[in-house]
Amino acid sequence: MKIIIYASQYGSTKQYADELSKRTGIETVEYTEVIDINQYDTIVYLGPLYAGSIMGLKKTLNKIRNVQDKKLIVGSVGLADPNDKRNREEIMNGIKEQVHGCIYNKARVYFLRGAIDYSNLNLKHKTMMAFIHRKVKGMNEEEKTAEINAVIETYGKNVSYIDFDALNPIIDEIQ
Repeated sequence: MKIIIYASQYGSTKQYADELSKRTGIETVEYTEVIDINQYDTIVYLGPLYAGSIMGLKKTLNKIRNVQDKKLIVGSVGLADPNDKRNREEIMNGIKEQVHGCIYNKARVYFLRGAIDYSNLNLKHKTMMAFIHRKVKGMNEEEKTAEINAVIETYGKNVSYIDFDALNPIIDEIQ
């Protein structure tokens, strides 16, 4: 049995999950609704990046028993360029901190680019983004990470980097 589990704060990850489900015929379930993750032999987890962590990943994947019998696929969804090596390394380090070592070693990880619409952010996230933007906009270029550049480039805007073709390697992995 296969399942696509997702977490989504503002909708980008849900769009990816829905498209992946449409292309594969695999059911999608929000991470808070998963009853028994251990009944599945292929688990795809898609989640947005927040402060270096993938939303809901730890709570969901650390419930897996018998990891060796599972195919695990993790997709991170963030604003920063997923082709940036340093960004990928930071995401991988965040995943390593969130899940047990056996899960980390078993999972295939894919990096997807999301979207942001400042007009839809809640007050907490608007305040956080304003603080971060003020803090980082004057940094030297050498200090800026892909994530910092994404904050600067998208601040106050409605921007989407969603690319459903980026799901193709995940689809190949599932089949």
